[in-house]
Amino acid sequence: MATLEVTMVNAWRRLCGWAIVFLVARSLSPGESPAVRARVGDLGSEDLVVRRAAAMALGDMGDRSAAGPLAKALSDEDAGVRREAAKALGYLKDPATTQALVGALSDTDANVRFYAAYALGEIREPAASAALLRALRDADWNVRHQAAWSLREIGDPSVIRGAMAAVQDVAAELAPIGWLIKQTDAAGAIAPLAALLASGDAGVRERAVLVLGGLGAEASGPLLAAVADGDIAVRRAAVAGLGMIGDRKTGGALRAFAGREEDAALRQTAAEIADRLAPPRMPGAHWSFDGEDPGKDVTGRGTDGEVNGCQSAEGKVGKALDFGGRGCVELGKPGALPTANQPITVMAWVKSRAPNGVVFARGGAFCGYSLYIKDGLPKFGTKRTREDKGPAIAAGTAPVAGEWTHLAGLIGEDRVELYVNGKLAGTARTEGPLPGNCGQGMEIGFDAGNSAIEICDHFDGIIDEVKVFQEALDADAIAEAIRP
Repeated sequence: MATLEVTMVNAWRRLCGWAIVFLVARSLSPGESPAVRARVGDLGSEDLVVRRAAAMALGDMGDRSAAGPLAKALSDEDAGVRREAAKALGYLKDPATTQALVGALSDTDANVRFYAAYALGEIREPAASAALLRALRDADWNVRHQAAWSLREIGDPSVIRGAMAAVQDVAAELAPIGWLIKQTDAAGAIAPLAALLASGDAGVRERAVLVLGGLGAEASGPLLAAVADGDIAVRRAAVAGLGMIGDRKTGGALRAFAGREEDAALRQTAAEIADRLAPPRMPGAHWSFDGEDPGKDVTGRGTDGEVNGCQSAEGKVGKALDFGGRGCVELGKPGALPTANQPITVMAWVKSRAPNGVVFARGGAFCGYSLYIKDGLPKFGTKRTREDKGPAIAAGTAPVAGEWTHLAGLIGEDRVELYVNGKLAGTARTEGPLPGNCGQGMEIGFDAGNSAIEICDHFDGIIDEVKVFQEALDADAIAEAIRP
């Protein structure tokens, strides 16, 4: 009885095999090559090795007439045959097999799912997008990453909506999702990702920040907002993202964040990234007016001054000098601060009690520059040579008196500029830096000689944190200098 049963089963298998061969053969056009017909016939073999080899060969032949039989082979009982059939369909790229391959994305074998995702990426039919988006959550990482690649290849713009849903699924692997967003529509994804920063779920906010960090400089704004998040994991991700983007314009904001962050490790990381993105500009001379010797140049470069008639006072940062309308700091003609063909930026915190007064001056009537207040308005001016008809003066439009105000003046290649509290307040054209070294000396709070600009008046008020840079700082660097 047992022998009879085995014989019947084998007969049934042979009958089914020939039926499959007959059905798939009928799907071929009469004029197809004998080689293709033979391999299609092999898909019905009882020998799984033969079936696998047939699927592989049909893919290599590149004849789309085999696509239908290969699609049927996606239901073969052997995972190896299903795998080779899916791979072969990727070579043939027949859109008619899309739905069969979508079904194969649910196969129990990860390799079959992987090659089904691959084939759909080669075919590039938008109808497969929804299934591939679901495959971003596949249990196998190879399938997830292949699904992301295939979605990129398809290029369906609606994919971004599905990707955003995947970002919010904290159980889904983020790497392929973020890669897909970047490859599909990085610019268009920034706004919806930024909207996720308002989520009540810190995990969702962190994932949104992690994706934003891979999208380039346009994502800097949302990332800078995220450094204020109440969750430290979100803040860490935002700082890391800004570091990865590498936009030097964010260096100042990161440095300010480092100054207020409570977590020591994150504070250090932010400061290191800030220094890498935008190294602090080092002044050629800096008078902080702190310590026992208030005239000392704290850079150590030796441009020390002699303090005359000034009193120590509370400053914007630490101590300052009150010039009282009669004092000054005499600095002579420091060799460490040449002016010839040299872009220059000079800055200071001031608290004025009078409408006129020199904050910082160098040179005399024929050649020099001055940062000063006249008629209550801040100004910065320069005169290049004796032959110049007049000085080039950048003037502010709003009075400054009674409150701490940061003033900065610069001489660039073709302009002079005045900044008030870190913002450009005035500009004037010039032919360039001073062509020579000034004949007269340099002072803080007074112009001891005859001025190259408008006034020589003593400053009545408090001056703090005077700095001279041997370069024309940009607006970001000047704004950065205001921060403690």
